[in-house]
Amino acid sequence: MTKNALYIQSGGPTTVINASAFGVIQECRRHADEIGTLYGVRHGVIGLLNDGLVDIFALDQEQIPLLPQTPSMAFGSCRYRIPDAQTDDTDYKKVLEALRVHDIGYLFYNGGNGTLCACHNMYRYLQSQGYDCKVMVIPKTVDNDIEHIDHAPGYPSTARHVAITIAELAHDTRSYNTDLITIVEVMGRNTGWIAAATLAACKEGNGPDLIYVPEVDFSPEKFIADVHEVYVRKGKCMAVVAEGVRDTDGKYLFEYGTEDLKNPDQNMGGTTPYLTTLLRGHFDCKIRGIDLGLMQRCAMHDASPLDIREAIRLGERAVEQALLGISDKMVSLERISGDPYRMRETLVDITDAAEGGHAMPLTYIMAGGNFIRPEFLAYIEPLIGELPRYAKLNVVK
Repeated sequence: MTKNALYIQSGGPTTVINASAFGVIQECRRHADEIGTLYGVRHGVIGLLNDGLVDIFALDQEQIPLLPQTPSMAFGSCRYRIPDAQTDDTDYKKVLEALRVHDIGYLFYNGGNGTLCACHNMYRYLQSQGYDCKVMVIPKTVDNDIEHIDHAPGYPSTARHVAITIAELAHDTRSYNTDLITIVEVMGRNTGWIAAATLAACKEGNGPDLIYVPEVDFSPEKFIADVHEVYVRKGKCMAVVAEGVRDTDGKYLFEYGTEDLKNPDQNMGGTTPYLTTLLRGHFDCKIRGIDLGLMQRCAMHDASPLDIREAIRLGERAVEQALLGISDKMVSLERISGDPYRMRETLVDITDAAEGGHAMPLTYIMAGGNFIRPEFLAYIEPLIGELPRYAKLNVVK
């Protein structure tokens, strides 16, 4: 019996989430005998609760092929979380009614850790109500913090963007024969995968001098000493710091000076103001703080071609597996070879994928906690592709 399908984008935007949407759309079209209509939802689960469904097949079909080269979220998202059904099942009843009204038999949820938990809870509720709907998660995140996947779509493009940007900044810092300390803040709430990716810029001598990640406690005193050592030796210093770096008490650096805010956690980021102020109390040279900001997750001009291809493929695979009767799973990638790069598509129980934060292994981090080991390059380089090459005249230092 033909059933309709529903596609939802959730959480934070990425460069390639629309590529996954394209994969879902294309694969649903290939199975018109099993899937009648594919609906999209405006602004995530909020749209599902408020009759915000759109018929994707009725949209301008000349625009659909442009999705893989379109950044961020074509269908929109939200940060709303449905309350636990045991406490209040009002929202779940609305979801069930929407699914019934639109005869939805397949639900494709494109998101990160929060989405994984939400999907499993929704799947359990639908089962408890006797409603047959295949639920599949298509992973995405820039932080690379989803368990049981080698890397999540979105991360390779962000990693490529920050590596290229850091290389370009390194050239800029050498333009003037003046002392300079530069602090660059990158995304990464609980993991250092994005910050670590800037190591790729070091191969050509254009990378940071120091890299700090959340997996290691941050000491302001040691940070000052680290910067001082580099600065004395080179007259300049560039440090990359993940936004989620915390001190030994577990306090985020961005929380310093936010004591008067009602909810400082909503203001994730802002590590650079604290660090630049800290350094100005110990150095007389120019100190510049740079936050790479939202461009890290929407820089389509720096997108990884591999990332786009894999995002499309995981969207397709989610549909394929749902049509085979598979449900409550996340489509995943397992690396079986690094050189040459080869991946195997796998399925993971949603509950397993949502069990942790996929921290970067400590084996990738230097003993001093202020840089990344060269072994990380074997992991990251196949994902980001070849970086631009720049002239090396060795005229200025």
